[in-house]
Amino acid sequence: MNKKLVAAALGLAFAAPVFADSSNVTLYGRVHQALDHQSVDDNGDKIGGNFALEDVSSRFGIKGQEDLGGGLSLVFGYEFSVAADANAGVGGRHSYLGMKGAWGTFVAGKQDGGNETVAPLYTQASLTGGVSNQGGPLTTIGGGSAVFNDTVAIQRVQRLDNSFGYKTNIAGVSIEARHALTGTNNNFNNDEPVAGIKENGTRQTEIAATYKLGALTIGGGLQAFDQQAEDPTTAASPERTVQGVAAYNFGAFSLAGLVAQTSLYGTNAANGEDSNTEYLLSATFPLTANSGLFGSYSDSERNNQVDPAEVNQAQIAYYYDLSKRTRTYVGFNRAENEIVAGANTGEKFEQDNFTIGLRHNF
Repeated sequence: MNKKLVAAALGLAFAAPVFADSSNVTLYGRVHQALDHQSVDDNGDKIGGNFALEDVSSRFGIKGQEDLGGGLSLVFGYEFSVAADANAGVGGRHSYLGMKGAWGTFVAGKQDGGNETVAPLYTQASLTGGVSNQGGPLTTIGGGSAVFNDTVAIQRVQRLDNSFGYKTNIAGVSIEARHALTGTNNNFNNDEPVAGIKENGTRQTEIAATYKLGALTIGGGLQAFDQQAEDPTTAASPERTVQGVAAYNFGAFSLAGLVAQTSLYGTNAANGEDSNTEYLLSATFPLTANSGLFGSYSDSERNNQVDPAEVNQAQIAYYYDLSKRTRTYVGFNRAENEIVAGANTGEKFEQDNFTIGLRHNF
């Protein structure tokens, strides 16, 4: 009996350091799928009308933190996308390495606003709500290009490679900042366009500040684009975006809004405009402790397209939370893209989506 106790004690002694190290690493993820019915009217040409099972931004990742002493911690993480409807399509979402202390968090890598990374204007715009976590056909804040998308009116740059991020809280004001060195050159090809210059792409710098006081949340943000690889006036590329958001919880319901303007480097010859204006208004109506209705309307100018257009989007959805980690929802979304100037003035693209979704976080 004593030999068995000694062996067990030795086993625990050797195992303890392993357990202590691994306790700093967390595996997490999300499985999210939707049954979607989509119909399209492309300037009178009607297509679609069938149901399809779709993945909605499913992912898995690992994140960790190590205490370095003196209130300083090392943080790191990797997150990957996966197509849950076909168990395929693994790709990168974000990755980071950095330090965290009383002064805030500083990280480097691919930033997208998940975990310790930052995406200032995208995260702030997402305060306007939505039932599907900004994924799938019921997306209200697009996370791709800041300029082009036919079916999501409000676009913000979510994911950026080769970027630095910083966030902190000062006197109740949440501050996020990100600077991206998005050029493609490295030590193998840094002789383009001029020998010795590594970065020749579009650098992006953004900062957002958000303050919450009771039921009121207000914030503002600024994003600047430094076009280094081309003459930005040729395509009327974005120069800077200024954004304001506000939300108020009245108890029985909450309202949120966004207003933004993007200045363009050059004037679009088709209609003489040198900026884009966007706005969004949304409302959430809780019905019970774990269910409610969400509605939104948004509008966006796209004056730096070849054919300048206006995109508007309307949505109504119902959600029901089966638990803190599991949500089901149903919603209808309509997006309209109408060309307002240029050779194709008056042409309209219209897309309707009726969606039923189920999401589980782990």
